[in-house]
Amino acid sequence: MESYQGSGHSLQWCSHDRIYEVSVKMFKGLFVAFVFLTSTSLMASQGDSPDIREVLVFGTKEQKEKLPGSGTQIGPSQLAKQDYSDLNEILSSAPGVYVREEDAFGLRPNIGIRGATSDRSQKITLMEDGVLITPAPYSAPAAYYITNPSRLFSVEVLKGPSAIQAGPHTVGGAVNLITRPVPTKNINEVELTTGTDSFHKVVGSVGRVHDNFGYLLSALSYGSDGFKQLDGGGDTGFIRNDINAKFRWEPDTEVDQAITLKLGFAEEDADESYLGLTDADSHQSPERRYPASKPDRFVSKHRQVHLNYSADFDSGFGLDTKAYFNEFHRSWNKFAGFIDGPSPQNVLRDPSSYVSAYETLTGERDSKVGYFTDLTIDVTDNNRKYSSRGIQVDLTKDFLFSTIDYRVKLGMRYHEDDVRRHHKQRSYLMASGEMVSDGIARPYKTINHAQTDAIAVFFSNELNWLDWTLNLGIRYEDIQGSVDNKLSAAVSTNDQSITAPGLGIHKQLTPSLGILAGIYKGFSPSGPGKSGVESEESTNIEYGFRYTSEIFSGELIWFRSDYDNLLGRCRASDSDCDIGQEFSGGDVKVRGLELVSESQIYVSDAYLVTGRLNYTYSESEFKTTFFSQFSQWGLVRKGDELPYIPRHVGRAQLGVETEHWSLDISVKHQHEMREEPGSGGISEGLKTDTLTQLDLSMTWFFNDATDLSLLIRNVTDTSTIVSHRPYGARPNLPRTILGRVKYRF
Repeated sequence: MESYQGSGHSLQWCSHDRIYEVSVKMFKGLFVAFVFLTSTSLMASQGDSPDIREVLVFGTKEQKEKLPGSGTQIGPSQLAKQDYSDLNEILSSAPGVYVREEDAFGLRPNIGIRGATSDRSQKITLMEDGVLITPAPYSAPAAYYITNPSRLFSVEVLKGPSAIQAGPHTVGGAVNLITRPVPTKNINEVELTTGTDSFHKVVGSVGRVHDNFGYLLSALSYGSDGFKQLDGGGDTGFIRNDINAKFRWEPDTEVDQAITLKLGFAEEDADESYLGLTDADSHQSPERRYPASKPDRFVSKHRQVHLNYSADFDSGFGLDTKAYFNEFHRSWNKFAGFIDGPSPQNVLRDPSSYVSAYETLTGERDSKVGYFTDLTIDVTDNNRKYSSRGIQVDLTKDFLFSTIDYRVKLGMRYHEDDVRRHHKQRSYLMASGEMVSDGIARPYKTINHAQTDAIAVFFSNELNWLDWTLNLGIRYEDIQGSVDNKLSAAVSTNDQSITAPGLGIHKQLTPSLGILAGIYKGFSPSGPGKSGVESEESTNIEYGFRYTSEIFSGELIWFRSDYDNLLGRCRASDSDCDIGQEFSGGDVKVRGLELVSESQIYVSDAYLVTGRLNYTYSESEFKTTFFSQFSQWGLVRKGDELPYIPRHVGRAQLGVETEHWSLDISVKHQHEMREEPGSGGISEGLKTDTLTQLDLSMTWFFNDATDLSLLIRNVTDTSTIVSHRPYGARPNLPRTILGRVKYRF
């Protein structure tokens, strides 16, 4: 059975046999879990009720100190210091995380963790309130949608053994974006921000609490005219709009329980392009855009419905159930090269060898068919519809036996997602510096439907005894996918089964100092329909120290990831491959060191000084020599480093807070990154520049109702090349000055 209806309607594709198979598996799992957890509750002498929350790992301060694994929590106060609207900037506060900028505003985040490729954040699990949020995390894991950073309450970055509870992509780790909860008291808030390049942000929130019922309504809009300048004039800005609602009901019963409904709608309209600059043009005028990119435009809409039921029983038994539906539609009309000509990568890397093509991109030469080369410009509309839905159940049971605290957790999830691609080629001619359609009807490049259904089960045991904490967990996933290629009338299918165990240990040596170690198996499944392609797997090890006192806390972690089958996935910006095609990179080793520290000191009754430092050192190498058709690899020699993994990356923050004002200074550093495999020195044009950026935030608290802030990004106005992908050199954000007022009434 297969049926499809447009936006806002149901999408079904499972066969009756598969529905029956899934139902039997889920019923068996739920039945076993119910029998086990209810029977053991009768054996427990007493138990503490679990805290029902949206976080996956971090609980109380005491629980965090004894975590048998590494991770980072970025809380509300940390998010408020600089008030970033860019997820890349927020996550730079977490060790082990590195990002690759693309548009300088963070519209399309490229996030990597501990060696996992940052390309479109494909190899990490992204969640919102514990629910998969990537448009199609199995069928098409590229993060073309991400939760608006202005909606965030806190952020969890999971690494080490704890990451396996958050599949499907766990080779590096996972990120859980936690949105603002329903307030415990009535609120009315308005936030207005304006600044350079016509940047603006408007946020409004209304929250009400009545007895055991509460809700939060919020709306936000932010955007900019853009800092880039199109030759000949044109728009280079963006605007994003969000409307969200949360409703929470806590029935007045003997059982502590809650029902939460979350509704959301988001849209984006951005004049963003795949086309960058040559290095020479970027150094001379980094804010320039070639006229060949003028028709480019990204438009999207996102809808979500999430329903959560949680219960906390006196017996120490906890239940958390989430049902979710996400729908995402995007159309990206963008420069894709020449209809019949050299690749844009080659033109921009070596314009002197492709003078005619380069001058066509810049508008210095009109398009025309030469003797060998057709310089008609390809502008393809990458139209895609995504849908994901599922249900997940988490069961916990707490026990207390004398000096032993014991927690059992069982998590189950059934998930479906799909993507429908309709990529229509259009052709333009460059005429007197303007892009003009040639009126020729061009064929579709891609028409396909990829779909996946997956059953995931996670089981863990956590034991606390005296100064020891032991966590043993295992994850199992059964994944079935298919791709229906409408152009070739070919259907391909594949099945994957993955078992991933993990072990974490923590020993408290002194009241302040503890040691931790962990080992787990990470994985990232191959795409749907990729028969004969093995999933990406890794063995991940970490060990280190954790120190905590009243004024200071810190972690020093050594990590190593050994990949058995590194996967590269073809995207629209790659040459000589089909979108979604996967390539094996063989064995790869990544290792490094992470450091994070926080402190707060009251200099006097009037001054609170805070500091935060995180740093990551990384090394990587391919373990074999091979040649790949994947354009991001090519010829790889044993010992070559992986692309887009900086050797050094970190951020330092220093803040001062008083009753009437606060000051926060932030310095981010990211070492140069090679953009192709290699060793030794990196040639110009094949690397990103080293970036050191200074940000400043100053806030005045006039009264309980009004705050006024001055925010300066990139104070020194440093200009660097932060990426050559998708096509050509791309700059970081120039100096940006923002003024913000918050009013509560």
